[in-house]
Amino acid sequence: MTTTVQVAGRDDTTALAELRHLWTAETWDMTDDVTFGERFSRWVAAPRGDRTFWIARDGGRPVGMVNMFVVERMPRPGRPDSRWGYLGNLFVVAGHRRAGVATRLVEALLAAAADRGLEHVVVHPNEQSGPFWRHSLFEPSDLLVHRLP
Repeated sequence: MTTTVQVAGRDDTTALAELRHLWTAETWDMTDDVTFGERFSRWVAAPRGDRTFWIARDGGRPVGMVNMFVVERMPRPGRPDSRWGYLGNLFVVAGHRRAGVATRLVEALLAAAADRGLEHVVVHPNEQSGPFWRHSLFEPSDLLVHRLP
């Protein structure tokens, strides 16, 4: 397998939407949604801050994706400005799992985070991805709190 990972561009929106569709089909019972492609394209194109997508391809075929949203912290007197990244939506198609694709996507994202001087990168794993994150460069933290609706 010759998998490449690169920053996704506007021309990759359809491929990203297809990956998101595959992921959703694996996770939830879903009905046909004829509007999804258009809604996804609008969502990607809308100005919503600093978000970067990476896409993995095997022989040109999309096989994985991840994205990072950068949060710019409110400035403080006497302290340098800082930013951090939120890693989200890591997905690899079933036939390419456990072949290093997810690791390569995360490594590309972390290299970009380092190049951009981000303070840290966080991820909110789900039950299914827990084993991957436990064996990654990420460490559990009890510093995060959240409120569920």
